[in-house]
Amino acid sequence: MHTCPMAPQRHARARAPLDWTRLLFFVASCAVCAASPTEVVAQEQQASAYFSQTDADLTIRKVAIFPVTDNLDGIYARPIEGQLTELIKTYHQWDLAEPSSTLDLGSPADLEESPDEVRRIGAGVEADAFLVTKVSKGPNGVTIKLNLFMKHDGKLLVQEILKDHPRFEVNELKAQVKLLFAKLVRRIPYDGLILSRQGNRVTLNLGASDGLAQNQMVTVVQIIKTNRHPKFNFLVSTEKEILGRVKILKIEDTMSFGAVISELDKGVIRKFHKISGLDQVSYPEPDELTGTGEGGSSLLDRDDSQISFGKNPNEWVPVRPPAFGAVGLKAGFGTYNVSMALTSENLEAKSSLYPSIGIFGELWLNQNWTVRAELEQGVGSTSNPKSGSTPSELNHQLTKYSLMMVYNFLLRDDFFGPKLQVRTGFTRYQVFVDDSTPTAFTTTTYSGLLLGLYGSLPVTEKKDWYVGAGLNMVMFPGLEEKPVSSAATDKNSINDFTLWVEKKLSENLHATASLDFSLYSTSFTGTGTRSGESATSLSQRHQRLTGGIIYMF
Repeated sequence: MHTCPMAPQRHARARAPLDWTRLLFFVASCAVCAASPTEVVAQEQQASAYFSQTDADLTIRKVAIFPVTDNLDGIYARPIEGQLTELIKTYHQWDLAEPSSTLDLGSPADLEESPDEVRRIGAGVEADAFLVTKVSKGPNGVTIKLNLFMKHDGKLLVQEILKDHPRFEVNELKAQVKLLFAKLVRRIPYDGLILSRQGNRVTLNLGASDGLAQNQMVTVVQIIKTNRHPKFNFLVSTEKEILGRVKILKIEDTMSFGAVISELDKGVIRKFHKISGLDQVSYPEPDELTGTGEGGSSLLDRDDSQISFGKNPNEWVPVRPPAFGAVGLKAGFGTYNVSMALTSENLEAKSSLYPSIGIFGELWLNQNWTVRAELEQGVGSTSNPKSGSTPSELNHQLTKYSLMMVYNFLLRDDFFGPKLQVRTGFTRYQVFVDDSTPTAFTTTTYSGLLLGLYGSLPVTEKKDWYVGAGLNMVMFPGLEEKPVSSAATDKNSINDFTLWVEKKLSENLHATASLDFSLYSTSFTGTGTRSGESATSLSQRHQRLTGGIIYMF
């Protein structure tokens, strides 16, 4: 039996007293139900060729609000959750689904990285999407984050953030939530849905309150591909196929009725296909191609003018923001001081200015976890301070490498904002020195478990200047000496301290400069393998000034 999709149960939300115009429209729409079964089957087969699972997965009819969280024991969470409930109840395109009151939520940032957790939490909720909200009050104001997750895959669809709002009143924040909700809705990749079709007559869940007008032509599209942010996974853009156009014949406040004017194939436009392009982008009309006029600046002055203008035109593409990691190269000069106390004499040497170079790489697993590797090299020379020892000049070669895991504590839910880092891993430091007779300094190798605390802060609103500091300590450091040992046992201490400044040159390129201090010290006891003497202490100190570039990809 062929059931007319214009049945009254689809219009329960917009029910109004029946008038003759609407009755005649309803009768005319249902009259085509007499289409033969063969025609119906043919239309169904034709439409199935244009089915898109991506489009179907993005259909939102029911939304559940998960419990709002804050860092103030619910002072903001409860009124804002009530505000969101009212907003969805009054938003005619969505129905409100009730989640369980016992849901155990992490923070929105945690759920952004855990689609499986989103699916687990929402498994028993009859909804197409979930609205997850977090409110946090900090020293600079209130931050509110609205996340909309899809149930079918647990992924973040769209996100809106209010950062560091300076006012703390509940009514003011509720007003800001209303604005955030409106922005979030506008970021959904379509404006409305086809609710039903009978013959060429269709019903839309859009009306006068959405800006629709009598006799307006609207475009019906199908979403065929989604493009998501490679790191944070929210929706960046979609690719759509135009299926046809509909003319609006009758309009109400939250619903409208129209007729299909054109479509790719007969019967292609179907229930739950998307309406797009109500708010079309428009531009002022230019006077000429090369003049400024009222149409704005010259096309030749644009950054992308090389697409089709100018001498030897090149393809222009927008620069993608960094999302995967970074590599850096630094070079500079430093001073090196080494001191060793022997039972017979004290040895002191210094390299006043030695060159060094360093490279590092980072892989951003997510906004909290990073893998980092560092390598440094330096060379210098000192005089031989030991009496009667040859050669008189000693060459020193510094090699240091580290491999670590980094955890980022984001202070504003912004990867490129202020943050603290805890670093842990393995480090190895070696200073190779020329052999001398009798032995003056030995080749020393320190290694151990690295524990570091770092912090960085953007100092301008545009985030083009950063400052930072870091401290490294080595746990359970060990020492190896060649070609002889200075004593039987040793007790070691290693400390690093660094200050740096960073300047953003482009979206992917930063310049950096740093001032580094390192101290490696050892206390000896017992007798080693030195000829006729032993050592009681050893210290090596570095101060370096370096500069370089960082490329983020």
